[in-house]
Amino acid sequence: MAFITYRRFQQILHYHMEHRDYNSVLDTCRRHGMRDSHLWVQALSYFGSQPEANKKIAEVLKHIEDTNLLPPLMVVQILSEHDVATLADIKGYIGHRLQEENQQISKDEKMIKQYREETAKMRQQVEDLRTSAQVFQVMKCSMCKNHLTLPAVHFLCHHSFHQNCLDDEYESECPICAPENRKVLDIIRRQMEDRNMHEQFQSLLQRSPDGFSVVAEYFGRGMFNKGSMFDLPPTSPLDRR
Repeated sequence: MAFITYRRFQQILHYHMEHRDYNSVLDTCRRHGMRDSHLWVQALSYFGSQPEANKKIAEVLKHIEDTNLLPPLMVVQILSEHDVATLADIKGYIGHRLQEENQQISKDEKMIKQYREETAKMRQQVEDLRTSAQVFQVMKCSMCKNHLTLPAVHFLCHHSFHQNCLDDEYESECPICAPENRKVLDIIRRQMEDRNMHEQFQSLLQRSPDGFSVVAEYFGRGMFNKGSMFDLPPTSPLDRR
């Protein structure tokens, strides 16, 4: 049923395109674009091929920018398929995207600086743990909050517990720090996967006679989505008993 619905949207759009009814093309995208975002992509390609429809490109680009529908590279590639669109037609769009990218770069640089400082502190903490004796002076169990009595378990993150307050799965890992540690390890794993995907993408892009197809394929796989590289702050060193 969904396929039939989308096919009907496509037919409506193509009907207006064949009759060069530019306003109806845009109206179709506005009405049905939420259910079939590819209508906006087709409209961009269509208006990019119509010399007298340059002004319509601006509205399509605004929607693409507002919804982050396509990366700038694909927008330029689509419009470059025809010799109609000029730099003036996409100047505003490119300018906005560059401004957003510069803001993101600035934000990332601040985060990188912060994380480097945090990493330096962590390395010092690790070195202190390796070379200096640790004194545990915790008076309360971090789990039940009652007075800490023997037998007790102390972790290097400075959380301490009654032994009977710990589940078996947390015998060698602090149950308070474990969720954050696992999130960090998951981020590291995803970053390694993303790096491998980027390396494969660059290799295919260099060897492929049709670079746009490679870009389109990887865009569909989510490679160009903004990742979670800076989603979580660094945590304390991994817990050890």
